[in-house]
Amino acid sequence: MLTSIRLVNFKSFPDATLRLGPLTTVIGTNASGKSNLRDAFRFLHGISRGYTLAEIIGEKWIEGGVLQWKGIRGGTREAAFRGAPAFALDVGLEGAGRRFAYRIEVGLEKGVPEIVQESLAEDGPSDVTWRMSQDVTSDRPAFHQLTVPGQLTVPGPPGRPRRRAARMALSALSNMRFLDLSPEEMKRAAVPGQTTLTDRGENLASVLQTLCNDTGRKARLIHWLRSLTPMDVADLRFPADPAGRVLIELVEQDGSAVSAYSASDGTLRFLGFLAALMSPEPPRFVFFEEVENGLHPTRLQLLLDLIREATKSGTTQVVPSTHSPHLLSLLDDESFRNASLVYRLEGEPGSRIQRLDELPPDTREVVRSRDRASLLRSGWFEDAVELLSVPSEPLAPKPPEGPR
Repeated sequence: MLTSIRLVNFKSFPDATLRLGPLTTVIGTNASGKSNLRDAFRFLHGISRGYTLAEIIGEKWIEGGVLQWKGIRGGTREAAFRGAPAFALDVGLEGAGRRFAYRIEVGLEKGVPEIVQESLAEDGPSDVTWRMSQDVTSDRPAFHQLTVPGQLTVPGPPGRPRRRAARMALSALSNMRFLDLSPEEMKRAAVPGQTTLTDRGENLASVLQTLCNDTGRKARLIHWLRSLTPMDVADLRFPADPAGRVLIELVEQDGSAVSAYSASDGTLRFLGFLAALMSPEPPRFVFFEEVENGLHPTRLQLLLDLIREATKSGTTQVVPSTHSPHLLSLLDDESFRNASLVYRLEGEPGSRIQRLDELPPDTREVVRSRDRASLLRSGWFEDAVELLSVPSEPLAPKPPEGPR
């Protein structure tokens, strides 16, 4: 599980930290830096896959000219804040009662990304730090290599405990999803046997077909669909086209069927969420880009219920970015405590992060007593952090008129 991520000179962030819980909602205006947060998590995911820095930031191609990995937006020229010579990411990780801190610093001065420093520290009685930049090439993070016996020798504790600790820490980064679902992609027929939903939603039909082979999962899928839509869904069918690819049909109690081509965008997106979160081996970390897109406001509560169910076991974390005032108002107290605002101050180029439960007491009282949706719609949160950045201004901004 990831507990925090600190971004130093990464893209629009001069120095900012996001603390993470099971569900960490990220709010903020357009161009505030939310998508740059996503890029930071994708960078870490690329490390876990053993890619070189050039592949992580650029692209990864495999045999046959197949694109396996899309790089970080902006490439090396925009990876560091305002042309800084380097950027760093610090990540807090925990699992099985152990806590780790991973740090990587990447230099960009030569035009080619290279590792300046890389370390893994375990928070415990010995507080051991293993610096991993020795004995390795400067273009490939050593974190992934450390888990492979015989591939890397690093000063520190004996090899086997060191590698076991690295595997535990790396596992939190190795199963990540970044969903930006496209209804057009989810409508397409899929080859049976595909069990992984892509970030855009391809293979939805075959993934759902696999889930429906399990009676219990199929019953849960139908339950969620009946809750989401006014349709009286009784079954899911997967007819094959002439090429053997399967399609999705939603079957109602009276036997009438609606194909994915006629289903609403909101229904398809919700099916995508179900396919991703109800997998027999669900992802450890999911980033949902603008999670409310295509969903009616009255159905956002169902989406939050689904996410909470997925995170209940403690093995899956979800980070949704949102512009939805209604979604913010639906968060329970625990989830709201983990919500953060990404923002920029007027006249300053850099992005900042403010955890909402760490606002000053007078500001927290306004949040507690007023409607959160009204506060977000009015821009009150941005006004609050703007005022808090001025030492001479001790008071919270006046809240908008609205329901208490």
